[in-house]
Amino acid sequence: MNQQLRVQLERQVPGQTTGDKKTSPLVDVPSLSTKPELDRSRLLSHRQRALLFLLVVAGAVFAWWISGYLLAYTDDAYLTSDVVSITPEVTGPIEAVHVKDNEWVGRGTLLFTIDPVPFGLAVEQARAEEARAEAQLPVDQAQLEVLRAQKDAADAAARLAAANLRRDTPLGQSGTISAQALDNTRTAAEQSTAQQHAAEAALQKANETLGLDKAAVSSAHAARLLAEWRLSRTKIVAPVDGYVTHLAVQAGDMVSSREAAVAIVDGNSWRVVANYKEYYLRHLHPGGLAWIWLDSHPWHLYRARIQGLAHGISRQQGNEALVPYVSPTVNWIRLQRRIPVRFALLDSPGADQLFMGADARVLVIY
Repeated sequence: MNQQLRVQLERQVPGQTTGDKKTSPLVDVPSLSTKPELDRSRLLSHRQRALLFLLVVAGAVFAWWISGYLLAYTDDAYLTSDVVSITPEVTGPIEAVHVKDNEWVGRGTLLFTIDPVPFGLAVEQARAEEARAEAQLPVDQAQLEVLRAQKDAADAAARLAAANLRRDTPLGQSGTISAQALDNTRTAAEQSTAQQHAAEAALQKANETLGLDKAAVSSAHAARLLAEWRLSRTKIVAPVDGYVTHLAVQAGDMVSSREAAVAIVDGNSWRVVANYKEYYLRHLHPGGLAWIWLDSHPWHLYRARIQGLAHGISRQQGNEALVPYVSPTVNWIRLQRRIPVRFALLDSPGADQLFMGADARVLVIY
């Protein structure tokens, strides 16, 4: 059987026959005895790969666990600033808008003006009322002087009548003068006293009238100042440096003191807010150094300082007016509670390159 196999193999090799002196190469047929060794080698290779995979997984888990004691990283962060809502202090139609949407404005820049005509007329009316009230004061003062003089005359007459009555009373009792003369003296003294009281009452009324007119002058003065203040508030200016955002007013629109008309993103209050899991909070302290990655300016790290940690969050959505609410779930996955941490930027690409609401990533190395 082996002889026949050898002959067939020799025939398949060109240029060589069994009659040649040279021996033809023979093709080695794998022996069946090497198959278990091959299977054993493959099994060992699979075990090594599985062990290596487990080691890698264990190393990754250990690195993740130990990283919590070395650094705190989160991508749940964003860039923000203060939005200043500008509400007119007077109500009226807009006469002109002096800025454009997304324009940078400095503090004191004129944003828009409200029609000043009715407010100017109110100022003129208030000034006239103040002048009328002030003109009444000299009249009251002159009347007061007249009544004061009358009061002095009434006092003198009352004193004289009282003296006459004291003198005539003994004379009447002794019969030196008649009873009628004594009665006339007594009546004159009583009339003088009544006139004295009337003059005193008139003088007091004049003083009260003068006081009321002085109060009217003060009221008219305050009304005039208020009218002038309202006139000055027809020019709406920017209270801070920043960018006008989402400008939607135009000339002719009616603006009210009950609704904001323009919003400005404060250009000097930029900060990053990062929501950190409770696990990291014990390592974060105000003043600590942090590194910020801004998605609007990738491949660059900016330095920042921890400004502070929020000491309260709302556990019910809808109560974010004073206390922030941070959702505990992401894509239906329940997470640890996260607490907002505020970072003050030490470096930035520039105020004109910062965008409120842009995503950020924060790294803090302990």
